[in-house]
Amino acid sequence: MSNVLRFSMVLVLLAMRTKGAYAQSQAPCFVQVQAEGGIDLPGATVWVDGEPVGTTNVQGQWRWDPKVANGTEHVLEVTSIGFVPMKAFRQCVQGESWSVVLTPNTVALGGATVVGGLKPMTTKASPIQTQVISGAALQLVHAQDVVESLDFTNGVRETVGCGICGTNDIHMNGMEGAYTLVLIDGVPLLGGLASAYALDGIPLSMVQQVEVIHGPASARFGSQAVGGVINVVLSPLRQGQASSMVRWDTHGRGLVAASGSFGVPESMWQVGVDGLHFARRIDGNEDGMTDAPTMDRVVTTLRHQRLKDRRRSRMTLRLLGEQRFGGAMDFQESDRGTDRSYGERIDLWRSEWLWGSSPRAGKGVTFQGGASHHRQSSTYGLTSFDAEEFTASVDAYSSGHSWAKGQSVQWGTSLLWDVYRDETLASSDMNVWVPALYGEYSGSSNQAEGSPKWSWTHGLRVERPSDQQWVVAPRVNVKWSPHPLWDVRLNSGRGYRRVHLFTEEHAALDGSREVLLSEGGLNPESSWNAHAHLAKTVGNDMWSGTWTLSAFGTLFTDRIYADFDSLPNAILYRNVEGLGWNRGVSSDFWMTTPNGWSVTAGMTWLRSELIENEADVALGMWRLGEGAPIEFAPRWTGNCTLGRRTKNGWNWSVVAQSVGRMALPYYDDATSLESDPYALVHASVQKACFPNWKGVHNMTLGVQNATGTRQPSPILGAGEPFSEAFDASRVYGPIEGRRFFLELTWVL
Repeated sequence: MSNVLRFSMVLVLLAMRTKGAYAQSQAPCFVQVQAEGGIDLPGATVWVDGEPVGTTNVQGQWRWDPKVANGTEHVLEVTSIGFVPMKAFRQCVQGESWSVVLTPNTVALGGATVVGGLKPMTTKASPIQTQVISGAALQLVHAQDVVESLDFTNGVRETVGCGICGTNDIHMNGMEGAYTLVLIDGVPLLGGLASAYALDGIPLSMVQQVEVIHGPASARFGSQAVGGVINVVLSPLRQGQASSMVRWDTHGRGLVAASGSFGVPESMWQVGVDGLHFARRIDGNEDGMTDAPTMDRVVTTLRHQRLKDRRRSRMTLRLLGEQRFGGAMDFQESDRGTDRSYGERIDLWRSEWLWGSSPRAGKGVTFQGGASHHRQSSTYGLTSFDAEEFTASVDAYSSGHSWAKGQSVQWGTSLLWDVYRDETLASSDMNVWVPALYGEYSGSSNQAEGSPKWSWTHGLRVERPSDQQWVVAPRVNVKWSPHPLWDVRLNSGRGYRRVHLFTEEHAALDGSREVLLSEGGLNPESSWNAHAHLAKTVGNDMWSGTWTLSAFGTLFTDRIYADFDSLPNAILYRNVEGLGWNRGVSSDFWMTTPNGWSVTAGMTWLRSELIENEADVALGMWRLGEGAPIEFAPRWTGNCTLGRRTKNGWNWSVVAQSVGRMALPYYDDATSLESDPYALVHASVQKACFPNWKGVHNMTLGVQNATGTRQPSPILGAGEPFSEAFDASRVYGPIEGRRFFLELTWVL
């Protein structure tokens, strides 16, 4: 019996030893991902052997399962928006852990990690609230351009100004496109036509990320940055990089894009071509007019970056040509400009040149600038509209002076030249020079757990347009981080907009309304803006995410307003005799999981009003509904994205948008002054294919406008297009119905 007992004890000890050895061999490995300065990075994506395997948790850690590692060496890559990817060979051995420190991906032009200030900062560290949207997130929408992709971003909305020709622009927090400044790689694309066309035709395959700054930025960029800034950051050039995409939908729309890089690391070039062909006329609502304009568009992009011992430089050249038509289904080219059949035809050519040079060591002077030329020849029924605009700008700013740790001053100067002309009767032609000086004071204090508890960026801009008086624009930006997982920001400042009357108003050009100016002309517009933002990093080992809450408000004086209602059959441009009051609350939530799930959700409540009654001016600021609502500013919007990326190559996503009621221009007493709420849903499924071929190949099947949502009667008086009963400027929702698409992509 004793021998049996001894034998049993030996077996138990061997089992325990084996179990202990197995547990030891199965001890997980940990990867700690941080930014420079010791700041943890939750939500960073980890790739193993070219496949995404998970994201870091709320503490910036990723747990590597040794069963997956198999005790062999693997290619480990860590990526995060706004940072240079890290790639290394790693092997998971007995609970080993190591730290990965990512370097901010600061681009030569303007510091594109965060473009709101002169001093490059990461999104986490910057006092200026900046929403960063990755190129991969934009591609989930499978849109034909950047504008359409941004439409599913909380607080950003694509607005179609013409139900016939489809001209669009970007609204931020209910403010028109003229209040949003567009940048490419930190260089402003200024001018009245930039907000309508600057984002068209940028291939999404070239976009690394888009940075959206809600709130005042006039202290940095001047006029047109009242509501916010949209900066498109193009992907860094890599030797041998190439991509292509072919897409077709069931309405007959074809999209082709391709780009390739060549050269040596010290001197890289990239050529890209983006083409869109859509010739089929769709009339799903049977009103006799096209639901979507037919279009032929070609965009050619040439990029160059050069690295020298002391400096680095970048250059981008874009050429865009487009022909667009909308109108009667039976319209022929010979009917153009006649009353035989109604049609709107737009022929435009646009070129943009952007450049920049900055010191590689970070100390010295950065030079950047750009120029754009826009030529447009259009016909709207019987009306011809020819417009041309040339803008050029140059910036030079210093890395500044620092007299103590965490304290620095930066300064710079800029010069803008803007020439515009068109053939309308309104006084829209201009030839303006705008020299400016600007400066910023940045600082931080009270270091807490590796990150500043307080940080700030205050700025001031002074400029003197050749056709106006001196303009002074200050701003104050403060960030408080009581805990590494909490950030509170307050951004406030003055915004202003030069008088730039861009009169491609569809209601005027189609003959239904006349453009008028108030007596004495227009005065420059001024506003005061405040934006409070709270961000909380949330999650655990199973998921990581961010929750934000924002409150914003803009108070306008001398607001320039396109008044559709005061005079029948006319658009009266005038300065508001009172106040313009725009305010709202928004909230966002982002979440990712190690097994490939991603969720985003956002909601914005908005009120945008004009208060002109003297009795209401003093109190109307604080009361809801006291003023007249601004057209096309929805009371609320909601956006949601749900997606899953699997290890076997299957990916799927659903993006949805909900838009509430909004005020519409007056038409007649029988027509509603408010829109109907609507929802828009896109869905897609993607499969990696041809695994033995070089590069990454994906095939995507999807549906746009899955619910078939359409605005009822988007074009009023469609049967009488040459009469005053015709109005195509009341578009607030989708016109084109459901359509399926097939997309093939290849990336090397």
